[in-house]
Amino acid sequence: MVWRNQSEVPGVRVPGIQDLQQGPNTLITEICSLPMASYYIIKDADQKVLYMRDSQLLVGDLDADNCCTDKICILSNRALDRPKIPILLGIHGGSCCLACVETEEGPSLQLEDMNIEDLYKGGEQATCFTFFQSSLGSAFRLEAEAWPGWFLCGVAESQQPVWLAKESDPSACTEFYFEQSW
Repeated sequence: MVWRNQSEVPGVRVPGIQDLQQGPNTLITEICSLPMASYYIIKDADQKVLYMRDSQLLVGDLDADNCCTDKICILSNRALDRPKIPILLGIHGGSCCLACVETEEGPSLQLEDMNIEDLYKGGEQATCFTFFQSSLGSAFRLEAEAWPGWFLCGVAESQQPVWLAKESDPSACTEFYFEQSW
């Protein structure tokens, strides 16, 4: 009999991807099956990493904050203007995605249980999940497609959620570094 992968071989236990830890403080929980998916560790200008805790995307210092870096799965949104580099950001292998939503206070970020592969295939329906990636030398900025002029923003304090800031906000830390991870 021919098996497609090791997990189908009788008597062989292959640890699930959720069991793997790659590198210090880096946890991989699932893997997106699309071959064009890229994985990154995203850091702010102060080199604090983005990670998920209690359904929030936070920034934290790996050494001081007892956090595990989440590898961010990135896919392009094929339905939108390519020169602007529209991307989708998935956490936990793409099973949870970063979305821009409207609240009473204005635009806000939240993680939603939405599979990045479904968003990739859905195209224009992924507007609230899409960010335009622009380069600033070796750093990048991520502008919310649903909220032009609003950017993903880190915070000075560790263990605080990322948020959306107006481009004109002088205190906004909107530069991020993408370290390819897988």
